[in-house]
Amino acid sequence: MTSLQKLRKPHFLKCVSLLCSGNNSTSPKSNLYVNGSLHILQLFRFCRVERAVNLRNGGDLGELAKKSRVVRREAQAALLDYLHSTRSLQFMDAENMSKNTPEFLDRLLKRVDINDGDVGRSLTRFLRYHPINEFEPFFESIGLDPSEYSSFLPRNLMFLSDDQLLLQNYCVLCNYGIARNRIGKIYKEATEVFRYDYGILQSKLQSFQNLGLKQSLVVKIIAASPYLLKGDVNREFLEVLEKLKKSGIGYNWLEEHLSEGGSYNWKCMLELIFY
Repeated sequence: MTSLQKLRKPHFLKCVSLLCSGNNSTSPKSNLYVNGSLHILQLFRFCRVERAVNLRNGGDLGELAKKSRVVRREAQAALLDYLHSTRSLQFMDAENMSKNTPEFLDRLLKRVDINDGDVGRSLTRFLRYHPINEFEPFFESIGLDPSEYSSFLPRNLMFLSDDQLLLQNYCVLCNYGIARNRIGKIYKEATEVFRYDYGILQSKLQSFQNLGLKQSLVVKIIAASPYLLKGDVNREFLEVLEKLKKSGIGYNWLEEHLSEGGSYNWKCMLELIFY
């Protein structure tokens, strides 16, 4: 449920009237920026849906936390070596998958004898004869729980290298500046983005910059509203940008107040703030 649903009509009308009113000797544009921007910010927050986003960054270690740091470090190193040296994944991708997948490592270590004093060697030997489903640590490393990504696991594939479109579009997002642990939200809410043919996703990202948006702002917008990458550019989103520009508030204000942790209804924002 969004905060918009809790908004009462009188309060809404009061905010809108304050937003649109002039103030003595101040110019309309100046008054909107000084007085109205606060009310736009309030309404802007009403249009945000807060969602529980699991941003993995090695902090939630689960059962692995009960094991010694040495065990954890050796297990991560063995998995990194396997993914990078044996499976030929890019080093940064392999490192992210080895360091930010505590639940996957938990399950993996339960299949290995870690009481012989050499976890790294035991895990390396195990991986040599028991290839893993690489999609599991991949999805966990981009911020998805097993319960979230189970339906995304391909039926007939185990190796990431067999899904080049997935890797290509993932790399485009990473190289553009979107944090790896936020890409899971994009996958969950706009899965078709990862099926785009070569060059399409990059072109879509560039189309946002062609609107006059800085790359850093585009990163926040996409992280908060992945659905904007689907289909044509969202009409309501374009209208919000146009209204902000005409009001004199501009895009810097949007970048300052946009939260990557929320999800925004741009249609709601357009109707509530500007009409």
